[in-house]
Amino acid sequence: MKSSKKRKKQSEKILKTLKVPINKHLPLTENEEEVSLRTKEEIINRIISLAIVSAKAMEAPPEKIEEFIERYNANELFTKEEQQFLKKKHANQNELIQYSWKLECIWLLLWSVNLISDIDVPADTCNAEYVFETVFSLHSKQELLDESTLKPTSDILDSLDFIYRAHWAVREAQINHLEVPSSLDEGVVYERHYTLNWLVNYMDQEWEEISTDT
Repeated sequence: MKSSKKRKKQSEKILKTLKVPINKHLPLTENEEEVSLRTKEEIINRIISLAIVSAKAMEAPPEKIEEFIERYNANELFTKEEQQFLKKKHANQNELIQYSWKLECIWLLLWSVNLISDIDVPADTCNAEYVFETVFSLHSKQELLDESTLKPTSDILDSLDFIYRAHWAVREAQINHLEVPSSLDEGVVYERHYTLNWLVNYMDQEWEEISTDT
């Protein structure tokens, strides 16, 4: 079992390769025995709901959204905020941007249940078309469950430790009005950190409450 110290060293080595500033004083992240991952069904439920709200944000026709909700029996899967967004006939620009960014959360969640093989360094946004194709090519929640398997906790924690330290570098650049390292996209880093904290039940927070402390 990999220790938190070893995980920290591994993350710092990757960040150094990417020419990203490192804060040696950041605390260790949790060990495996301290973490209780979300269940596979919880993750699939979140993938479905996020895919549908992202599709609306990307201006999918209302009848298509209704079709997706029915196909995945998704009415009970949305947060209150997501339900409010779905009910709007004319969402504002900020809401469209906010929910289109959730594609990055889906990308991470698909990786966490082995529906995509790799998430790569958070330097660029994901391929939206590929995200939708991966989710919506499976025609029911049961198909998504059948095709998915949970990643080992160690792999999730490796990603969390890395993104936690990368997010510190992004915030440090933002606070000091410096350029964010070119190997990191600040939006992608934020959405991945948010999603990984949800995956590991950070502070027992639910989806709309997640904090991304650095």
